[in-house]
Amino acid sequence: MNRMTGGIIVLLLAVSGFFLFRGQSEPVVNQLSARYGVTDSAGRQVEIPRQPQRVIVLNASNLELFYAVGGKVVGRPTTEALPQAVKDAVQQVPTVGITPNPNIEQIIALKPDLILGVNMPFHHNLIPVLDKAGIPILLQSLENYQQIIDTLRFYGDLTGKPDQADAQINQIQSRYEEIMNHNKDRVAPTVVVVWGSPESFNMATSRSFSGDLLKRLGAVNIADQGDDGGGQMGYVPLSMEYVAKQNPDMVFLITHSSDEKINEKFRNELTNHPAWRGLKAVKSNQVHQLPYRLFAVNPGTQVGEALTVLAGFLYPEVAKQ
Repeated sequence: MNRMTGGIIVLLLAVSGFFLFRGQSEPVVNQLSARYGVTDSAGRQVEIPRQPQRVIVLNASNLELFYAVGGKVVGRPTTEALPQAVKDAVQQVPTVGITPNPNIEQIIALKPDLILGVNMPFHHNLIPVLDKAGIPILLQSLENYQQIIDTLRFYGDLTGKPDQADAQINQIQSRYEEIMNHNKDRVAPTVVVVWGSPESFNMATSRSFSGDLLKRLGAVNIADQGDDGGGQMGYVPLSMEYVAKQNPDMVFLITHSSDEKINEKFRNELTNHPAWRGLKAVKSNQVHQLPYRLFAVNPGTQVGEALTVLAGFLYPEVAKQ
Protein backbone atom coordinates (compact mmCIF):
# COMPACT_ATOMS: atom_id res chain seq x y z
CA MET A 1 0.00 0.00 0.00
CA ASN A 2 2.78 2.36 0.91
CA ARG A 3 4.57 1.69 -2.35
CA MET A 4 1.34 2.22 -4.30
CA THR A 5 0.48 5.39 -2.38
CA GLY A 6 3.97 6.72 -3.03
CA GLY A 7 3.60 6.01 -6.73
CA ILE A 8 0.30 7.83 -6.88
CA ILE A 9 1.76 10.84 -5.11
CA VAL A 10 4.68 10.96 -7.53
CA LEU A 11 2.28 10.69 -10.46
CA LEU A 12 0.09 13.48 -9.08
CA LEU A 13 3.08 15.72 -8.50
CA ALA A 14 4.29 15.13 -12.06
CA VAL A 15 0.87 15.90 -13.53
CA SER A 16 0.38 18.98 -11.37
CA GLY A 17 3.90 20.11 -12.25
CA PHE A 18 3.06 19.81 -15.95
CA PHE A 19 -0.05 21.97 -15.65
CA LEU A 20 1.72 24.42 -13.36
CA PHE A 21 4.50 24.83 -15.91
CA ARG A 22 1.96 25.09 -18.69
CA GLY A 23 -0.01 27.67 -16.76
CA GLN A 24 3.11 29.76 -16.22
CA SER A 25 4.21 29.59 -19.86
CA GLU A 26 0.92 30.74 -21.46
CA PRO A 27 1.11 34.36 -20.27
CA VAL A 28 4.63 34.60 -21.69
CA VAL A 29 3.36 33.50 -25.09
CA ASN A 30 0.44 35.92 -24.83
CA GLN A 31 2.76 38.76 -23.87
CA LEU A 32 4.96 38.08 -26.86
CA SER A 33 2.01 37.94 -29.24
CA ALA A 34 0.43 41.04 -27.65
CA ARG A 35 3.04 43.20 -29.42
CA TYR A 36 4.22 43.09 -32.98
CA GLY A 37 6.29 45.06 -35.43
CA VAL A 38 4.82 47.26 -38.15
CA THR A 39 6.40 49.58 -40.70
CA ASP A 40 4.96 53.09 -40.71
CA SER A 41 4.83 55.58 -43.60
CA ALA A 42 8.25 56.95 -42.65
CA GLY A 43 9.74 53.48 -43.19
CA ARG A 44 10.34 52.98 -39.46
CA GLN A 45 9.94 49.53 -37.89
CA VAL A 46 7.88 50.12 -34.75
CA GLU A 47 6.81 47.61 -32.12
CA ILE A 48 3.24 48.33 -31.01
CA PRO A 49 0.51 46.67 -28.91
CA ARG A 50 -1.68 44.35 -30.96
CA GLN A 51 -4.77 45.95 -29.44
CA PRO A 52 -3.74 49.17 -27.68
CA GLN A 53 -5.89 50.45 -24.83
CA ARG A 54 -4.64 54.03 -24.42
CA VAL A 55 -4.31 55.64 -27.85
CA ILE A 56 -3.55 59.28 -28.56
CA VAL A 57 -4.19 60.62 -32.08
CA LEU A 58 -2.44 63.81 -33.15
CA ASN A 59 -4.38 64.77 -36.30
CA ALA A 60 -7.98 65.02 -37.42
CA SER A 61 -7.92 62.55 -40.33
CA ASN A 62 -6.49 59.65 -38.32
CA LEU A 63 -8.86 60.43 -35.46
CA GLU A 64 -11.90 60.24 -37.76
CA LEU A 65 -10.74 56.97 -39.31
CA PHE A 66 -9.93 55.44 -35.90
CA TYR A 67 -13.40 56.27 -34.57
CA ALA A 68 -15.03 55.00 -37.76
CA VAL A 69 -13.90 51.47 -36.85
CA GLY A 70 -14.90 51.64 -33.20
CA GLY A 71 -11.70 53.04 -31.71
CA LYS A 72 -11.49 55.13 -28.55
CA VAL A 73 -8.74 57.56 -27.56
CA VAL A 74 -7.39 59.11 -24.36
CA GLY A 75 -5.96 62.17 -26.12
CA ARG A 76 -6.74 64.10 -29.28
CA PRO A 77 -5.65 67.15 -31.30
CA THR A 78 -7.12 70.60 -30.91
CA THR A 79 -8.99 70.91 -34.22
CA GLU A 80 -12.31 71.89 -35.78
CA ALA A 81 -11.72 69.78 -38.91
CA LEU A 82 -13.88 66.87 -37.74
CA PRO A 83 -17.31 65.56 -38.68
CA GLN A 84 -19.93 66.57 -36.12
CA ALA A 85 -20.43 62.98 -34.96
CA VAL A 86 -16.74 62.66 -34.11
CA LYS A 87 -16.68 66.08 -32.44
CA ASP A 88 -19.51 64.94 -30.18
CA ALA A 89 -17.84 61.59 -29.44
CA VAL A 90 -14.51 63.14 -28.38
CA GLN A 91 -15.86 66.23 -26.65
CA GLN A 92 -14.75 65.05 -23.20
CA VAL A 93 -11.39 63.65 -24.37
CA PRO A 94 -8.36 65.72 -23.28
CA THR A 95 -6.65 67.72 -26.02
CA VAL A 96 -2.88 67.64 -26.52
CA GLY A 97 -2.43 70.71 -28.71
CA ILE A 98 -2.69 71.49 -32.41
CA THR A 99 -1.35 68.99 -34.92
CA PRO A 100 1.83 70.91 -35.89
CA ASN A 101 2.72 71.66 -32.25
CA PRO A 102 1.50 68.98 -29.82
CA ASN A 103 2.30 69.32 -26.12
CA ILE A 104 4.75 66.53 -25.32
CA GLU A 105 4.31 66.91 -21.54
CA GLN A 106 0.54 66.47 -21.81
CA ILE A 107 1.03 63.47 -24.08
CA ILE A 108 3.35 61.66 -21.67
CA ALA A 109 1.13 62.51 -18.69
CA LEU A 110 -1.78 60.64 -20.33
CA LYS A 111 0.34 57.44 -20.33
CA PRO A 112 -0.51 56.26 -23.87
CA ASP A 113 0.47 52.84 -25.15
CA LEU A 114 0.32 54.06 -28.77
CA ILE A 115 0.39 57.41 -30.57
CA LEU A 116 -0.87 57.93 -34.11
CA GLY A 117 0.74 60.88 -35.87
CA VAL A 118 1.54 62.04 -39.38
CA ASN A 119 4.67 61.63 -41.46
CA MET A 120 5.76 65.24 -41.11
CA PRO A 121 8.82 66.86 -39.49
CA PHE A 122 6.89 68.21 -36.50
CA HIS A 123 5.93 64.66 -35.48
CA HIS A 124 9.34 63.22 -36.34
CA ASN A 125 10.67 65.64 -33.75
CA LEU A 126 8.68 63.84 -31.03
CA ILE A 127 10.39 60.49 -31.59
CA PRO A 128 13.49 60.89 -29.36
CA VAL A 129 11.48 61.93 -26.29
CA LEU A 130 8.81 59.27 -26.85
CA ASP A 131 11.42 56.57 -27.41
CA LYS A 132 13.03 57.50 -24.10
CA ALA A 133 9.60 57.26 -22.42
CA GLY A 134 8.95 53.88 -24.06
CA ILE A 135 5.92 55.14 -26.00
CA PRO A 136 5.60 54.00 -29.64
CA ILE A 137 4.46 56.47 -32.28
CA LEU A 138 3.33 55.56 -35.79
CA LEU A 139 3.78 58.21 -38.46
CA GLN A 140 0.97 57.70 -40.97
CA SER A 141 0.51 59.21 -44.44
CA LEU A 142 -2.96 59.84 -45.83
CA GLU A 143 -2.13 61.29 -49.22
CA ASN A 144 -4.41 59.32 -51.53
CA TYR A 145 -7.59 57.29 -51.76
CA GLN A 146 -5.91 53.90 -51.36
CA GLN A 147 -4.25 54.95 -48.11
CA ILE A 148 -7.68 55.61 -46.61
CA ILE A 149 -8.70 52.02 -47.41
CA ASP A 150 -5.44 50.58 -46.07
CA THR A 151 -5.59 52.67 -42.89
CA LEU A 152 -9.18 51.67 -42.15
CA ARG A 153 -8.23 48.01 -42.48
CA PHE A 154 -5.21 48.50 -40.19
CA TYR A 155 -7.24 50.37 -37.57
CA GLY A 156 -9.87 47.63 -37.71
CA ASP A 157 -7.14 45.20 -36.63
CA LEU A 158 -5.93 47.56 -33.89
CA THR A 159 -9.39 47.98 -32.41
CA GLY A 160 -10.25 44.29 -32.76
CA LYS A 161 -13.17 45.20 -35.04
CA PRO A 162 -12.19 44.10 -38.56
CA ASP A 163 -15.84 43.54 -39.53
CA GLN A 164 -16.65 47.17 -38.76
CA ALA A 165 -13.67 48.24 -40.86
CA ASP A 166 -14.80 46.02 -43.75
CA ALA A 167 -18.28 47.56 -43.61
CA GLN A 168 -16.81 51.07 -43.85
CA ILE A 169 -14.49 50.04 -46.69
CA ASN A 170 -17.31 48.38 -48.66
CA GLN A 171 -19.46 51.48 -48.31
CA ILE A 172 -16.65 53.76 -49.51
CA GLN A 173 -15.72 51.52 -52.43
CA SER A 174 -19.32 51.16 -53.57
CA ARG A 175 -19.70 54.93 -53.69
CA TYR A 176 -16.33 55.25 -55.44
CA GLU A 177 -17.28 52.78 -58.17
CA GLU A 178 -20.64 54.48 -58.69
CA ILE A 179 -18.98 57.88 -59.18
CA MET A 180 -16.30 56.46 -61.49
CA ASN A 181 -18.88 54.69 -63.66
CA HIS A 182 -20.92 57.88 -64.05
CA ASN A 183 -17.93 59.94 -65.11
CA LYS A 184 -15.87 57.59 -67.28
CA ASP A 185 -15.11 58.43 -70.92
CA ARG A 186 -15.71 62.16 -70.38
CA VAL A 187 -13.59 64.91 -71.93
CA ALA A 188 -10.86 65.59 -69.38
CA PRO A 189 -10.63 69.25 -68.31
CA THR A 190 -7.30 70.80 -67.36
CA VAL A 191 -7.16 71.99 -63.75
CA VAL A 192 -4.96 73.54 -61.09
CA VAL A 193 -5.46 73.25 -57.33
CA VAL A 194 -4.10 76.17 -55.33
CA TRP A 195 -3.50 75.62 -51.62
CA GLY A 196 -3.31 78.81 -49.59
CA SER A 197 -1.95 79.16 -46.08
CA PRO A 198 -0.67 82.14 -44.08
CA GLU A 199 2.89 81.10 -45.01
CA SER A 200 2.67 80.38 -48.71
CA PHE A 201 0.71 79.50 -51.87
CA ASN A 202 1.27 76.10 -53.46
CA MET A 203 -0.11 73.94 -56.24
CA ALA A 204 -1.30 70.45 -55.41
CA THR A 205 0.11 67.69 -57.64
CA SER A 206 -1.36 64.24 -58.15
CA ARG A 207 0.75 63.07 -55.20
CA SER A 208 -1.48 65.12 -52.89
CA PHE A 209 -4.87 63.91 -51.71
CA SER A 210 -6.98 66.35 -53.74
CA GLY A 211 -4.72 65.80 -56.76
CA ASP A 212 -5.12 62.04 -56.46
CA LEU A 213 -8.93 62.35 -56.52
CA LEU A 214 -8.83 64.64 -59.55
CA LYS A 215 -6.57 62.22 -61.40
CA ARG A 216 -8.94 59.35 -60.64
CA LEU A 217 -11.77 61.44 -62.05
CA GLY A 218 -9.84 61.98 -65.28
CA ALA A 219 -8.76 65.61 -64.88
CA VAL A 220 -5.39 66.77 -66.21
CA ASN A 221 -3.49 68.56 -63.44
CA ILE A 222 -1.11 71.18 -64.83
CA ALA A 223 0.96 71.09 -61.61
CA ASP A 224 2.16 67.58 -62.49
CA GLN A 225 4.27 68.92 -65.34
CA GLY A 226 6.51 70.76 -62.90
CA ASP A 227 6.58 68.02 -60.26
CA ASP A 228 9.91 66.26 -59.90
CA GLY A 229 8.70 64.22 -56.93
CA GLY A 230 10.64 66.32 -54.46
CA GLY A 231 7.84 68.55 -53.20
CA GLN A 232 6.70 67.92 -49.66
CA MET A 233 3.45 65.91 -49.51
CA GLY A 234 2.69 66.49 -53.18
CA TYR A 235 2.84 70.29 -53.40
CA VAL A 236 4.97 72.63 -55.49
CA PRO A 237 5.28 76.43 -55.21
CA LEU A 238 2.62 78.42 -57.03
CA SER A 239 3.79 80.30 -60.10
CA MET A 240 1.17 82.77 -61.34
CA GLU A 241 2.97 83.09 -64.67
CA TYR A 242 3.11 79.31 -65.16
CA VAL A 243 -0.64 78.98 -64.51
CA ALA A 244 -1.33 81.85 -66.91
CA LYS A 245 0.75 80.12 -69.60
CA GLN A 246 -0.99 76.77 -69.11
CA ASN A 247 -4.41 78.48 -68.96
CA PRO A 248 -6.38 75.67 -67.26
CA ASP A 249 -10.11 75.13 -67.72
CA MET A 250 -10.73 75.21 -63.97
CA VAL A 251 -9.07 76.51 -60.83
CA PHE A 252 -9.76 74.94 -57.44
CA LEU A 253 -8.91 76.78 -54.23
CA ILE A 254 -8.22 75.26 -50.81
CA THR A 255 -7.50 77.34 -47.73
CA HIS A 256 -6.57 76.19 -44.26
CA SER A 257 -9.43 78.20 -42.82
CA SER A 258 -13.20 77.87 -42.62
CA ASP A 259 -13.61 81.66 -42.39
CA GLU A 260 -15.61 82.82 -45.41
CA LYS A 261 -14.06 86.30 -45.33
CA ILE A 262 -10.54 84.85 -45.53
CA ASN A 263 -11.60 82.54 -48.36
CA GLU A 264 -13.15 85.41 -50.30
CA LYS A 265 -10.04 87.55 -49.85
CA PHE A 266 -7.88 84.65 -51.07
CA ARG A 267 -10.06 84.20 -54.15
CA ASN A 268 -10.07 87.91 -54.98
CA GLU A 269 -6.29 88.23 -54.66
CA LEU A 270 -5.78 85.46 -57.20
CA THR A 271 -8.52 86.23 -59.71
CA ASN A 272 -7.69 89.96 -59.76
CA HIS A 273 -3.96 89.38 -60.24
CA PRO A 274 -2.84 90.86 -63.60
CA ALA A 275 -1.42 87.51 -64.71
CA TRP A 276 -4.74 85.77 -64.15
CA ARG A 277 -7.32 88.21 -65.46
CA GLY A 278 -7.13 86.63 -68.90
CA LEU A 279 -7.49 83.03 -67.69
CA LYS A 280 -10.38 81.21 -69.32
CA ALA A 281 -11.22 79.75 -65.90
CA VAL A 282 -11.60 83.28 -64.52
CA LYS A 283 -13.56 84.55 -67.54
CA SER A 284 -15.94 81.57 -67.50
CA ASN A 285 -16.42 81.65 -63.70
CA GLN A 286 -14.72 78.29 -63.23
CA VAL A 287 -12.77 79.23 -60.09
CA HIS A 288 -14.15 77.08 -57.27
CA GLN A 289 -13.57 77.18 -53.54
CA LEU A 290 -13.46 73.61 -52.21
CA PRO A 291 -15.15 72.94 -48.84
CA TYR A 292 -12.81 73.25 -45.87
CA ARG A 293 -14.16 70.20 -44.07
CA LEU A 294 -13.52 67.92 -47.06
CA PHE A 295 -10.27 69.27 -48.49
CA ALA A 296 -8.32 71.18 -45.84
CA VAL A 297 -7.50 67.78 -44.36
CA ASN A 298 -7.96 64.26 -45.67
CA PRO A 299 -11.75 63.63 -45.48
CA GLY A 300 -11.38 60.03 -44.31
CA THR A 301 -14.66 58.14 -44.60
CA GLN A 302 -16.22 61.21 -46.26
CA VAL A 303 -14.05 60.66 -49.35
CA GLY A 304 -17.15 59.75 -51.37
CA GLU A 305 -18.60 63.19 -50.66
CA ALA A 306 -15.30 64.82 -51.67
CA LEU A 307 -15.34 62.90 -54.96
CA THR A 308 -18.95 63.96 -55.57
CA VAL A 309 -18.04 67.64 -55.08
CA LEU A 310 -15.15 67.42 -57.55
CA ALA A 311 -17.14 65.41 -60.10
CA GLY A 312 -19.93 68.00 -59.94
CA PHE A 313 -17.49 70.75 -60.93
CA LEU A 314 -15.65 68.70 -63.56
CA TYR A 315 -18.71 67.19 -65.22
CA PRO A 316 -21.75 69.35 -64.34
CA GLU A 317 -23.83 67.74 -67.08
CA VAL A 318 -23.53 64.40 -65.25
CA ALA A 319 -24.27 65.91 -61.85
CA LYS A 320 -27.59 67.27 -63.17
CA GLN A 321 -28.76 63.82 -64.26
